[in-house]
Amino acid sequence: MNKTENIVGIGGYSRSGKDTLASLLLDAGYFGISVGDIAREYSMERHKNSESPISRINLTETSNWLRKKNGPDVFMKLALEKYRQALKKKSYKGILIWSIRAPIEADFIIANKGTLIWIDSEAETRYRRFLDNLRNGEIKLDFDEYIRQEQTQVVPQSGIDPSIQMNMDYVKEKANLVLVNNFKGAEKFLNYAKQRLASIL
Repeated sequence: MNKTENIVGIGGYSRSGKDTLASLLLDAGYFGISVGDIAREYSMERHKNSESPISRINLTETSNWLRKKNGPDVFMKLALEKYRQALKKKSYKGILIWSIRAPIEADFIIANKGTLIWIDSEAETRYRRFLDNLRNGEIKLDFDEYIRQEQTQVVPQSGIDPSIQMNMDYVKEKANLVLVNNFKGAEKFLNYAKQRLASIL
């Protein structure tokens, strides 16, 4: 990737506000790819007989499978290829890749002098958002199970090659911009984010 191009990544735990923040950057003229959307697409097929095809557990398994099959950087390769194809039709302010969860993804953004944003949000707030906005392919979980499943993406699990696993603690540590989103409703968060992201919008 040309280091003069703008690259922005967004990481954060489930329901922290990544999609909401992404909408702001997309409206500003970035081309965007959601790693989470890619993983959910594969997981819906891979776990189509599951009660909850896109549970954290199934998404984690699917993401690990994809990285093992196609390389740890598979999601970045897919995103950059889509971006290259899109540039043939129009110009963009840069590329936005959100739902960053793996070390290799965070390292790529930092190495290309990009902005890696981490969104912090309290667990109880995120759990309420989960209950209020279940996606197709998800089922309701109690709070303890919600957190337990989330942990499969926060730190690498034993017995599995770390290079193919998610490690959101690593992503958080590498972020060069941190936003806090405990707001009720998207509008207040977006107003706050516009101020914090003024230099890249």
